[in-house]
Amino acid sequence: MLLALFLVDTAAGLVLFLPLVGRRNAGVKFYRLILLIGGALAACAAIAHAMAGRRDLAIADASIVALSALVLLTLRYPRRLIFRASAALLGIAFLVVAIAAYHAAVQPSHPAWSVAGALASIALLGSVNLAMLLGHWYLVVRGMAIDPLKRLTIATLVSSIAKIAVVVIVVAVAWPPPVIKDIFFWMRVGWGLLGPLALYPMVWGTVKIRSTMAATGILYVEVVAVVIGEVLGGWLSAVAHLPL
Repeated sequence: MLLALFLVDTAAGLVLFLPLVGRRNAGVKFYRLILLIGGALAACAAIAHAMAGRRDLAIADASIVALSALVLLTLRYPRRLIFRASAALLGIAFLVVAIAAYHAAVQPSHPAWSVAGALASIALLGSVNLAMLLGHWYLVVRGMAIDPLKRLTIATLVSSIAKIAVVVIVVAVAWPPPVIKDIFFWMRVGWGLLGPLALYPMVWGTVKIRSTMAATGILYVEVVAVVIGEVLGGWLSAVAHLPL
């Protein structure tokens, strides 16, 4: 369940943050790449949910794969209704399935915790991973405007602050939470919450001077920190039944 949750959140974040990049800036190929990655992650999540005995969630994941394929097929017609409608449905489906997967894996006492936890995880995983992938795309498309990477870099900061806010509120409301003395909780705080904040000034500094290669290298480290933090956070959340 936790593996499927991680995969769905990552896929949802990648796709939902695509508008910050802009099709005119990165081109159709970058959009196609992200949609393929998102669809592949959703397919893996479907397998994980099926192995966990959650056939309903596996079917929901499969619907995301189908919608991703539809968006890919209509990607060449950005101004037509069929593309806009399918893209909107894909975004909504990702949000609904991610929240449902979070509720099933964490089983919090109130659905609001599932919504807050899922949205915070989607934002953090999506913004950081998409920024790293976009950094690589600058090596493919020479002369691309730096604005998309700036927007995503700011998004990583906002997402990190939002995630910290959710965890702080949860800890305050449920004080003392059962995992507060666990070493893995403090590893989660160090890697997944404070790590991205500490790396943000370095990423922003390199992006401002258009040193995209250096920014991508730092974003690599940030991706590792966020992935470790979210994996630990998912396990702690399932143990405490709270969005940590």
